[in-house]
Amino acid sequence: MFIYRFRLNFEEQDGFSRDVELITDQTFMDFHKVIRDNLSLDQNVECAFFLCDHRFRKRKQIHHHIPEQGSAPDEEDAPKKLYMEQCVLSDFIDDPHQKFIYIYDLAKEWTFFIELLKIRPAEAGKTYPAIAAAAGGVPVEISRKPVPLPGVPDDDDDAEDEEDTTMEQQEEGVYGEEDMDEFDDSHMYDDSIEIGEDFDEGKS
Repeated sequence: MFIYRFRLNFEEQDGFSRDVELITDQTFMDFHKVIRDNLSLDQNVECAFFLCDHRFRKRKQIHHHIPEQGSAPDEEDAPKKLYMEQCVLSDFIDDPHQKFIYIYDLAKEWTFFIELLKIRPAEAGKTYPAIAAAAGGVPVEISRKPVPLPGVPDDDDDAEDEEDTTMEQQEEGVYGEEDMDEFDDSHMYDDSIEIGEDFDEGKS
């Protein structure tokens, strides 16, 4: 039994890499799952692999989910699509440095470049797929944000509420009643002049 060792690099983050080992008869779905689990990616986001030439130019797409029965057009009217669950790795390796592209979230196109490093015998007792080497942290751009528990406010929402409250308090600090009470202007008036009394500078 032999394994493929691939290296992943992330387009948006220098210094990030993962070496992934898979048995030759495992599928692209196995490949997808080991990437997803290692990087804690959202399993509901649509992803895809692309078969590439030696310059990482896309040639053919391997789709994520197989459509439910009856949801896809007749095969006679549409080209046959490839799906991860149905595609065995060894059927798509014809180059000692075979290249693929893995895109996480097709809408945002977070792109990983994948290259085959070597083919070697599997280690006895080792479970595959496996992460053989890792460098760099999880790309923050694509890290999955924890889903808040029901009834528990999100930290970001709390921060926004606190900011709004602070701004309101600052505005009240300028025009609020407390500050108006502290502003005593009685010393500006002469007690000898009664309110309503005419004041004429020309009177003696």
